[in-house]
Amino acid sequence: MQNYRFIELIGNYLLSGSMQATIAVTLSSLLSFLLQPLAFLISGSVIGLITLRKGIANAMQALVISFVILQIFFVFLPVSFYVSTIILLVIWLPILFSSAILRLTQSQGVLVLFLGLISIILTIVFYLLVGDVAAWWVDYLTKIFEATAPSHQIEVYKKILESNSSLIHPYIFAGYTLNVITGVLFARWWQSKLFNPGGFRKEFYRLSIPIAMLPAFIIIGILALIANEPWQNMCRDILIILTFMYLIQGISFSHRTVHKLKLSRGWLAFLYCSLILLQQMALIVACLGIVDAFINWKTKDSQSEKES
Repeated sequence: MQNYRFIELIGNYLLSGSMQATIAVTLSSLLSFLLQPLAFLISGSVIGLITLRKGIANAMQALVISFVILQIFFVFLPVSFYVSTIILLVIWLPILFSSAILRLTQSQGVLVLFLGLISIILTIVFYLLVGDVAAWWVDYLTKIFEATAPSHQIEVYKKILESNSSLIHPYIFAGYTLNVITGVLFARWWQSKLFNPGGFRKEFYRLSIPIAMLPAFIIIGILALIANEPWQNMCRDILIILTFMYLIQGISFSHRTVHKLKLSRGWLAFLYCSLILLQQMALIVACLGIVDAFINWKTKDSQSEKES
């Protein structure tokens, strides 16, 4: 409870005024540079909370002022303007617009769909502009490793990249989408904790990706098997991104089932440990998400028939 109290105090502070919001965005962004793996959770949730509660205009005002402050601050650090700008915008803008979508639709399923479609569109653009996307990623990441990694480890990294080249693009895009979703959903939970206790859980339990994506998932799956190169690779990458989308719904389904059956929370701990340790578990949970989406559609369809 003390941890929740601390989170509530921070939330109340950053929502208390424009200056406080700007300070919170600035400090959380600086902290994100130190803890980059948690950047979307730290600064992303702050931006998400401001957007969800105050609206996109107030959040944008805080971001613009914070951006200027941070660029002045970075003058005194060995961080280039280009790098700092890219890092900030890659985190800020997706969180800002995704939070605005959730604020507008009040649907976490639509949020997941929106971010998934953005990743799919970018994937298609990548293939149209680059062609051999796997080779492009290997070349790009190799240059990064050559500039940053110890010289005796570069060959090891190259072998790892080459052996996993076909999965680099979809995993990067799916992981990025997952990070944005995590940041926005944490902000939603934060908002619920402050103003609507229990509201996040009810909304998360209702998470359902619109049924229109299910036929698209099946078609993309077939094309990933029968299409010619390089479109087969593109369809495979899109299929992986779609699978990650249904993974989110599968996790929602698992939480809802544990709550409905009044099972121990240990089941959820087992679920998350399995997702971290076993790649196959992600596919199983995604399949649960697909089944859940179909059941939700059938349930709504039968209810509409009864009403008519």
